[in-house]
Amino acid sequence: MQRRRRRRRRVRRQRLLLILIVLLALAGLTAQIFRFIGNKEESSEPSYRLSNEVEEYRYQVQSIASEYGIEEYTELLLALMMQESSGLGTDVFQSSECGFNTEYPRVPGGITDTEYSIRCGVQEMKYALEQAGVRSPQDLKNIKVALQAYNFGTNGYLQYMEKNGLKEWSRESAEAFAQMASQNTPRTEGDPYLNTAGPWNYGDQRYPEHVLRYYVGLSK
Repeated sequence: MQRRRRRRRRVRRQRLLLILIVLLALAGLTAQIFRFIGNKEESSEPSYRLSNEVEEYRYQVQSIASEYGIEEYTELLLALMMQESSGLGTDVFQSSECGFNTEYPRVPGGITDTEYSIRCGVQEMKYALEQAGVRSPQDLKNIKVALQAYNFGTNGYLQYMEKNGLKEWSRESAEAFAQMASQNTPRTEGDPYLNTAGPWNYGDQRYPEHVLRYYVGLSK
């Protein structure tokens, strides 16, 4: 009888131990699942930040922007630089082809003086902001128009919007202008900009969205 009781107690202990092992295994599996979900969610939300190279130009951009009366748009200008060059190279604002460049070839990357690139870019963006009627760093509706004008060529794009009675930027209007400006030339399947900059072989038809990813003024 005692032997039978001891066997029953031993069986109970074994069952309890087995249940405990199963519960611990399930707990570990659950933790791994939650970690996987958390990592997946975190990786699906890319962090858009100014590069260290762009940050190194902050004081210079702010100083030059102040000279031209648009210091309050420093963050926007830095976001623009980030999109254009990530702060790399000499033509950090990719402003060689803008109308304010009178000293270097008006070809992509033609400017070889970073300060001059910043000056041309700041002046071009100031002109675009004024022509688009931007009232403040939080006026995103008109800032989007100004940014697309900077990318396409300020006067041409703004004249197109006025002619067609357009009051705000949209992908559709940017693509329509690019289609016209490219003379109906689509990007080819092998073009690396096909999926990021729009279907037509002219400029970046998503430019406002791309710049504003880096614009900290959005959170103010």
